[in-house]
Amino acid sequence: MLNRILLGYDGTEQSVRALEFVIGLLQEGAPKPTEIHLAYIVEKPPGIADPMPEEAMNSLQKVGQDILLNGARIVKKAFESPFTHLEFGPPPEKLLELADKLKPNLIVIGIAKHPSSDRILGTISSLLFRSRKYPVLGVP
Repeated sequence: MLNRILLGYDGTEQSVRALEFVIGLLQEGAPKPTEIHLAYIVEKPPGIADPMPEEAMNSLQKVGQDILLNGARIVKKAFESPFTHLEFGPPPEKLLELADKLKPNLIVIGIAKHPSSDRILGTISSLLFRSRKYPVLGVP
């Protein structure tokens, strides 16, 4: 039974498609989860020195909060309010750390084709699939 789903959500077309897929799956008779968790990971942009200036961090945090709010609105149209998580650091590692805390039955991520290569999986999805800790659903 799916009672906890963790979805990597960054507001991109791929993550919106993954979220809509999960909602559609759950509306079509799959057991309704008790918890939907949306996670946005803030990564330090290249070229910004350590420690990151407070104004830059605040700006990135605001963007992340807005993105999570938009994702929560999509979920609320069909289900109860999701849990939202704003994390700071390298996305693959932070998503796995969050999964270790939440112990989801399923991790869902959107998958984008990288125009500069024939690879299907990017860094984040590759790490999640290789970790083999949790079931992962990649939505193209």
